[in-house]
Amino acid sequence: MKIHGKRPPGVQARQGIALVYALFGAMMAAGMVSVMFATAGNTSRNEDLRQDKVRARYLAEGGAEVARKGLAQSVANWQTPPAQGQLDVAGNLVTYTVQPIGATRTMIDKSGIQTLVDTYEVTAQADVDGRLVQVHHMVSTESTPVFQFAVFYTDDLEINPGPDMTLGGRVHSNGDMYLGCDGTLTMDTNYVHAVGNIYRSRKDTGDPSGGSVRIRQWVEDPYDPSEPISFQMMQSYAQMMALGIGSHSGYDSGFSEGFDADGDGRLDGPDDWLPFAIGALQLWGEPEGYMTGSGHTVLTGQHDLLEASAPDIGSIAMFEPQDAGDYVLNGTTGEYDFVGVGAGTHSKGYFHEHAGLSIVVSEDGSDFEAWGPGGAENSPLGTSYKQLLLNSGAVSLTGVADMRQSNSSNEDTPVVQIDLALLGDAGLFPENGLLYAAHYGMGEGTDAKGLLLKGGAELADRLTVACEGAVYVQGDYNTGDKKGAAIIGDSVNLLSNAWDGSKTAGSLPSASETTYNCAFITGNYESEVGRYNGGLENLPRFHENWSGVPCHIKGSFVNTWDSQFGTGSWVYGSDRYTAPDRLWAYDEDFNSVANLPPFTPMVVGSRQIVTW
Repeated sequence: MKIHGKRPPGVQARQGIALVYALFGAMMAAGMVSVMFATAGNTSRNEDLRQDKVRARYLAEGGAEVARKGLAQSVANWQTPPAQGQLDVAGNLVTYTVQPIGATRTMIDKSGIQTLVDTYEVTAQADVDGRLVQVHHMVSTESTPVFQFAVFYTDDLEINPGPDMTLGGRVHSNGDMYLGCDGTLTMDTNYVHAVGNIYRSRKDTGDPSGGSVRIRQWVEDPYDPSEPISFQMMQSYAQMMALGIGSHSGYDSGFSEGFDADGDGRLDGPDDWLPFAIGALQLWGEPEGYMTGSGHTVLTGQHDLLEASAPDIGSIAMFEPQDAGDYVLNGTTGEYDFVGVGAGTHSKGYFHEHAGLSIVVSEDGSDFEAWGPGGAENSPLGTSYKQLLLNSGAVSLTGVADMRQSNSSNEDTPVVQIDLALLGDAGLFPENGLLYAAHYGMGEGTDAKGLLLKGGAELADRLTVACEGAVYVQGDYNTGDKKGAAIIGDSVNLLSNAWDGSKTAGSLPSASETTYNCAFITGNYESEVGRYNGGLENLPRFHENWSGVPCHIKGSFVNTWDSQFGTGSWVYGSDRYTAPDRLWAYDEDFNSVANLPPFTPMVVGSRQIVTW
């Protein structure tokens, strides 16, 4: 019988209990969902916080790296490293401080190469959404006189001479190194370093280079004749192919896979070839049986080499921009006026500032001004330096037929000519050994302007000559009672003993045997596809028919900037030049700091010692 309107008591009770369980289950489920959402939210927040912390650490580490590189650049440019700095990275502020620690240490290797070591603590911090991370690095700067390198390039270094060439001394490139020779390139040194890579190919074409390249195995002092002499070949593409080994351009940084001759999956067989990064350490390590020291001649960025900073081109500028400088450009005269300490927009370039004798030519090339030590216009006896120079006949205004700059026109490049012999005879040789020259109104082509040095066969004392523009050196230089000498300019041009100023467009006068005992710092331009810069073998520029004529250079070859004014392209032959017999060598006297030219710049590397 059905009872309408009522349920049996048991049924109602069971349904009530079920409802309670259902409600409790719903509450439990809701609670679990809430917990799940809360946990997920906490996990997400924790992950965000973790990512913010990781990001902040990366930013702080990046700030410390910027500080380390800036530290090296400051030291290389004779500046006091900034005590603090900051940078903005995608809207995040990164700050750093730099604090010197301890005194300068001097390290001298067995051959006499000197390195000055300074230590700094770099602290950097970054804040990402409230997550502040701070890192500490102990960093050392290692400063070496640049003329204690036979060759130093801040960009890519190309060496591709026609005839045989021998290089002694340390060879360094902050970029890549391209090696080749129509004959044999011999590198008699324990230091061939490229912060980038080393290639047996040409940069301007990408083609494998020819000839042979042989490099000495490492010994402590390559200048000591009692040390063993052992060379190993850096094989070219053709030489590798002759051995049945394929490669991109030879045994170089591109040879990254090695060669498994017996196919056993290992590279330890007698005919196997290790990848270059490993094989170079063995091939150009110590000769067999050499028991002293441990080192490797050939090193690249694959071996964690660090870039070495060198002075900027502003060091040879007459004036360069600087906050709170002492000078401003006068828009009417086109010259720089002194306006008071810290009240201007420009300062003198380093070499102009420190020169014992400065000569600056007017924009129209009709006159010049001269200053002695500290920028003094008058000598201690009251006569102006300009008048003394005119009286001596040591300074005159003339021109040089530079077909590379004039593009084979008969328009000469304006120069101020300084006769160093007359300068010495007149007692005007700079007491501190630094001579500086510049022109107002610099430009490219025949407007490049520059300095012509003559009478330099015997120098009165050690001498560094710096010029904002081109430097032309006429005749034997520093050959009698040789002293530490350097020439620094936008470009460096060598004129032989036979040069008489008679060169014209379409002509190529013959050179005669000439010797230059000096170091060079000069500009060039970077090679690119279809445009070769002439390589190391043409870093000093020539303007005569040197074919079969010896050119002796003993010194150091340094390329630390692109030429700003001497921008004419390298062209071989026609009325430009033909190459000499290059009898070039590193001046081993530079291994002693006492023999270096005055005001020799430093190249500065920096490395992280420890971090916390």
